[in-house]
Amino acid sequence: MLVEDEVVTHMIIRGPHRDHYYATTHDRFYESCEIDLDNLNKIPIDTDTIWPRYSARFLQAPSPVPQDSYVKETNLCFYEPCPEGKEKNPFSDLILHEIEAYELLRRHPHPNIVEYRGCVVEDDRITGICLAKYKTTLCKRIEDSTPLNKDIFLAGIECGIRHLHSLGLVHNDLSPDNVMLDELDRPVIIDFDCWGREGQKFAPGMKKGALEWSINGSSYEYARFENDIFSLSKLREFLYDPSSGKPLSKSTSANSSQTSTSSTTSSSGPQNVSDVFGTTPETPIEGSGQNTATPPPPKEKEKKYNFWGRGKIKGQIDKQRAGPREQPERHCILM
Repeated sequence: MLVEDEVVTHMIIRGPHRDHYYATTHDRFYESCEIDLDNLNKIPIDTDTIWPRYSARFLQAPSPVPQDSYVKETNLCFYEPCPEGKEKNPFSDLILHEIEAYELLRRHPHPNIVEYRGCVVEDDRITGICLAKYKTTLCKRIEDSTPLNKDIFLAGIECGIRHLHSLGLVHNDLSPDNVMLDELDRPVIIDFDCWGREGQKFAPGMKKGALEWSINGSSYEYARFENDIFSLSKLREFLYDPSSGKPLSKSTSANSSQTSTSSTTSSSGPQNVSDVFGTTPETPIEGSGQNTATPPPPKEKEKKYNFWGRGKIKGQIDKQRAGPREQPERHCILM
């Protein structure tokens, strides 16, 4: 049950020299205001855990970045000190993990995969990832009354997934929010912060894809081609019945006769990449280092918070309510 005094406001405070501090309070704020910082217990944030050091082996983005670019930055609203004895990857590790995928894809580009333009660097630290900017997400495009050729669109997503799998890579977070469209309505797969190599076990603290788009609604423990295949089948369902704004129930099979692929998908998802693609993907590139060990079946569904929103200006309030109603409300302020 939600209790009013359980509300916690989380604050990230920026100092004058790129120094950052974390603080919490039980006070509630509903509008922009000045906060008495002297009465807060401010915990210094180690910069190394937020922005990794730049390495010359990474592509550096042009400065200033081109106007047709999008810079993905760390959302400090999700920062919390790690409790003692608990494993948690710092933001800097998550950034480097995503950049690793983009650097590989830069050497093996594909028209249905987001264009990577390099790392945004300030004071020898990576403060953002520069990507091409696209027109809209699939979620927003499906609400548009303009007709969309769904067969061609799905074929484009499938081509992008085929390409990833041929490199031994798994996206692990394919959903309408992670598929964008360019000016010609061509699909482009974005957001590689959950990627992994085929058969690779997720390290503790690494980000995982949305549960509602995963097999049996459980969090992935291993990166597997079938993760993407299942999500592709749910995208197909979403395109042909988007009225609910979310994937259809797990009991619904993806067997529409209008789809670009010929197979059907059961509630547990296909068990082999050929079930959907009709063929085995190309041999992964040499040196991909993939681990092909057979992973165990998915574990029981995990409980997680779902947060949304972002504060960017001084005193801006970000109400972030935990998914389950019985959990305390969370606010975030970036100052």
